[in-house]
Amino acid sequence: MQTWTRRVPPPRHRRAPAPAAAYLLLGGLYVTMVALSGTALVTGFASYDRVAELARFAFGVFGLVAAVRAARTTALPPRLRQAWGAVAACFAVLVASTPVLVFAVDEAGSAAADISHVIFVVALIIALQRFPLAPMNRRDRLKTGLDALTVLVGGSMVLWYLAFDPYVERHGLAPGVIVSAMVYPIGDLALLFVASLALLRGADRAAQRPLRLLTAGTLVLFVGDAVHGYLNGHDLATQNSWQFVCWITADALLAAAAVEQCRASGGSAREPRPGFRWGRFLPFAAVAVAHLLMLGAAVDEGRFSPWGGLALGGAALSALVLFRQTLVQRETDEQARTDALTGLANRGLFRATSYRTLERGARTGQHSAILVIDMNGFKEINDSFGHKAGDLALVAFAEVLRRCVPAPGLPARLGGDEFAVVLPDVGFPERAYELAGRIAAALGPVAIEGRLITLAASIGVAVSAPGQLTHDELVHRADLAMYRAKALGPDTRWAIWQESLEPSAEPAAVAA
Repeated sequence: MQTWTRRVPPPRHRRAPAPAAAYLLLGGLYVTMVALSGTALVTGFASYDRVAELARFAFGVFGLVAAVRAARTTALPPRLRQAWGAVAACFAVLVASTPVLVFAVDEAGSAAADISHVIFVVALIIALQRFPLAPMNRRDRLKTGLDALTVLVGGSMVLWYLAFDPYVERHGLAPGVIVSAMVYPIGDLALLFVASLALLRGADRAAQRPLRLLTAGTLVLFVGDAVHGYLNGHDLATQNSWQFVCWITADALLAAAAVEQCRASGGSAREPRPGFRWGRFLPFAAVAVAHLLMLGAAVDEGRFSPWGGLALGGAALSALVLFRQTLVQRETDEQARTDALTGLANRGLFRATSYRTLERGARTGQHSAILVIDMNGFKEINDSFGHKAGDLALVAFAEVLRRCVPAPGLPARLGGDEFAVVLPDVGFPERAYELAGRIAAALGPVAIEGRLITLAASIGVAVSAPGQLTHDELVHRADLAMYRAKALGPDTRWAIWQESLEPSAEPAAVAA
């Protein structure tokens, strides 16, 4: 069956310009405030201190408005709205504390800064804990928790080396000194653990990108606090450009996360899809930082031997172990995405690839296509020649798909004798139809265990214009076309989705 009807693609929905304008305003504000802070740093320290605090105030107002809007969005789940309410509390603390920090005297200003920072961190911890995270089984949650603990240990070593140990060395081991030195580190480490756990696990579809921005801001905030601890531990000025640049950047990222949440809730929800996750590299970074700190400590003492050599050896051993673990993990991931019998992609990878293809097609203006393929006569092969011959027939059929489907198309086995193909970046629908014809022409008799077995299939083709269909809708159309081809007989046939294949809703309307 080689006839089709051309469909006029529906008009693409444009996103409202408000989120883009908000991002432009946020980016312009960030560049302006960093430039003003740098100028003030050149003109004088006191002026720089106030300008930097006013910069944080500006981001606090911006973030407060965006976070409140996200918290009041009824389309979001209640737990997620609570999370953005906690983020709004963070920005409210930032806005309320700025006048005190700008106009207070030294000791009062320092105490107010510490109190406001602790409240800010606690509110951010609550926000991260309230975010709905992606579901995981018990074993995956345990592995994610261990990775987060690895990051926590690495962060503890950073704060010990930069802040806590130098401060105690200079001021002694009095209880008041220890408590003062632990005010920032305890909150920062709790924040680092919660942020790492969220970044490693990932959010559900309602807040994927906002959570990435929020955790990125949290990690930058941790860096800024580490700089603050270093200055405080070495009795240096506790306000400097690097510290405030980190804090201003963290404020900007948190505000961008709130804007992104408003954008995501204002338009159509995205299809959930796995993607490249930077969080998986956090444990490796933590191990690398730990060894660099040990090497730095050996260099600071002026004695590379023996501690410097031991640090280098430990770093080399850790790198080898981590590299081997990465290879094992990659092999496990490939096995989880590959059909064991045929070597084609499995249903999970097929689904994820289809999501990415449709999303990219909506951005680039390209059509996307899916072919659903069902082998004809597979039960008879099993009944007549045995299950081993059936398995070999599946392998031979998969090899035909592998030869016929051009890159970057993805052939997959969905299960049993059902296969599928994802065809991205289809310049015109006829390309998908040509592929169906090529597969049909390639099928025929094959030799299996000394017998000649004819491979035949029913192929259904469905094409989506840019942004037109979701994955489930496209597969549904390809399924209907495949059943149409199967109804034409046992020989290899292929059919294209047409509106006439959809079940008619007219009888129900008449009955009503």
